Amino acid sequence: MTDEQRRKLIENKKDKPEKTSGTASGNAGTNYVLRAGRKGLNDAKENVNETGTPIVTKKTKRKGFRPALAIFLILLIGAGILLYSYLTNKVYKSAAGTIGNTAGNLYNGGLFCENSGRIYFSNPNDDYTLYSMNLQFGDYKKLYDDYARYINVDENYVFYVRQNNMKKKADKNPFVLYSTGVFRVRKNGSNLQMISKKPSGSLLLYDNKLYYQIAEDSKLSLHRIDIDKENDQEILNDDTQVVSVFDGRLYYAGKLSEKNVHYLNSNGNQNIAVETEAYLPIAMEEGIFYISPQNGYNIYLADYEDNERKNIVKHLCSWYNITSDGRYLFYNCDEKDDSAIYMLDRESNEEVKILDGNYKWLNIAGGYCFFFDFYSERCYAYDYANRKLNAFDPPVK
Repeated sequence: MTDEQRRKLIENKKDKPEKTSGTASGNAGTNYVLRAGRKGLNDAKENVNETGTPIVTKKTKRKGFRPALAIFLILLIGAGILLYSYLTNKVYKSAAGTIGNTAGNLYNGGLFCENSGRIYFSNPNDDYTLYSMNLQFGDYKKLYDDYARYINVDENYVFYVRQNNMKKKADKNPFVLYSTGVFRVRKNGSNLQMISKKPSGSLLLYDNKLYYQIAEDSKLSLHRIDIDKENDQEILNDDTQVVSVFDGRLYYAGKLSEKNVHYLNSNGNQNIAVETEAYLPIAMEEGIFYISPQNGYNIYLADYEDNERKNIVKHLCSWYNITSDGRYLFYNCDEKDDSAIYMLDRESNEEVKILDGNYKWLNIAGGYCFFFDFYSERCYAYDYANRKLNAFDPPVK
């Protein structure tokens, strides 16, 4: 073979493809798998240190982070739910000795109560449902659609007696319409809680306890319960309102056995404060004010120590109230030839006739005496410092 023949033979071998099994695409797939396998093996080798411990790369971190994040979020949501439930059900107590409303207001139905720059009241234009407003008769807020009586307020809550059976307007929910009892709601109107579902009379908040009348077996009795609904017990079996507090004692006028002025100690023991028949006693610093049925339903003041009695108002009175400082005394005169509501300025001893007629529910709050026409229940607000009378006509929210 010549050199020229040998050269052509070598060139023909270079141009001819090698024999392989399968198609070209099959070869490509096989080569891809082999390449991927080699790459995975190399990556695995790179992710193992000299001791044989796997090395955590960004990719492995990302894969492990996702389930951990999901578990963290679930735990966070669960903790939030538990915290919300705890804060919702937690009962906040007020300062020791806090009194929810004045005795004079509570004797007059407890329709108004002043607390921390606001007045909480039963709106006569909205079927006596629970509202609040500022001292300038603005910023009206409807707290709850309940016919509210005996309103008491502390740092955190509004306590009241629900009397929805007294509503004039029909309610879509009959269970709400005819339900009664003692209730607690936050001052913004949220988180309503039932303290007692029994038909109730008067209500007093004192020292984080509620003193309330309940009607059972055609009689009224006085119960005491903590504001967190614990330790409910009967403490007095007498058909009387216990709403007046002074110097740690609760004063009341007996109705059944002894018709004297009594007081209850914190342990529930009863004692006689004034031996006289009395009506609506209000215990204050200078003594005990009361209406005397024995003396023409005049208003008297009895001293604590020697029970010396002084005639303050010489009119037949059915309703009365007095400001917390004891200066202004309001009363409705029911005499035949002189039916009117009066104010007595005890500092100047001046008697002021406010308005002729028959009136009821005298409540004092925010520098005003609120009172209602006996028949029409039209409400008035009397500014006693400036001697100005206006109709009280709150909006309906």
